[in-house]
Amino acid sequence: MKSIAWTAGLLASLFLTPAAHAQDSQTVRVYGVSQDFSDNFGSLRSAVIEYKAVLDDTTLVASPTVGERRAPGVRYSSVGGGAAVYERWSDKVSTSTQAFVAEDQPIFANLDFSQDITVAVAKGTTVTIGGRWARYFGGTEVTFLSVGARRYFKGGSIAYRLTRTDPQGRDAFLSHLVNLTLNDRRGGGKTQLWLGAGSASLERTQLEANFTEHDLSGLLQRTQPLTGKLALIGSAGVSRYARPGNDVTSTTIGLGLQLGLN
Repeated sequence: MKSIAWTAGLLASLFLTPAAHAQDSQTVRVYGVSQDFSDNFGSLRSAVIEYKAVLDDTTLVASPTVGERRAPGVRYSSVGGGAAVYERWSDKVSTSTQAFVAEDQPIFANLDFSQDITVAVAKGTTVTIGGRWARYFGGTEVTFLSVGARRYFKGGSIAYRLTRTDPQGRDAFLSHLVNLTLNDRRGGGKTQLWLGAGSASLERTQLEANFTEHDLSGLLQRTQPLTGKLALIGSAGVSRYARPGNDVTSTTIGLGLQLGLN
């Protein structure tokens, strides 16, 4: 339960920031995800409360998370906490530093750390290089090294990331992830699509630490404003996990609310 106390402390430090460093903006997002697997692999349910504070060129995020995995004859639960710092150093350079700690159960990565550096290389184009290390249930360690680019256009952006995934004790392989974002002409609504090949998952979960270059995933997410400060977030996705014998497929449904605090 150390992760609970660690996350609670971080949340408190964010909310108790002195008035001299008042947040430019604050948002809270409550989001739940339900994932159902084929071939008696059961289900995975997770929920996160994400608090984000924007302080000039710095963005701070804290995200306590809970999850439950069920399959015939087994049931696991886990509590974790994440923190992230996004820093805009100049008009051309920004960084992202993220950490996540969870109980050692077959639900989330037990430890997960990542660092990205993004550089604007041309008008409307950025390049990102990054590294990530994660340890999953059973002690499986995985290293991720990535490079990608994002192109902004009127009303949205499109991005591609190539990741060298290196699971402990197995051959490394390349993963691919494409993201398309379309912003509404008016308001803060947007629609996002992610398509992945290999273990380039958006989530910290992994089916029994099974990392292969043949995994496929797709996720569609919609952020729909309800009022000036409140928005509804919905998502739906399908994944295929390549396994010896029969592949395992899953369907994912997510639903949440996002509230602006100021």
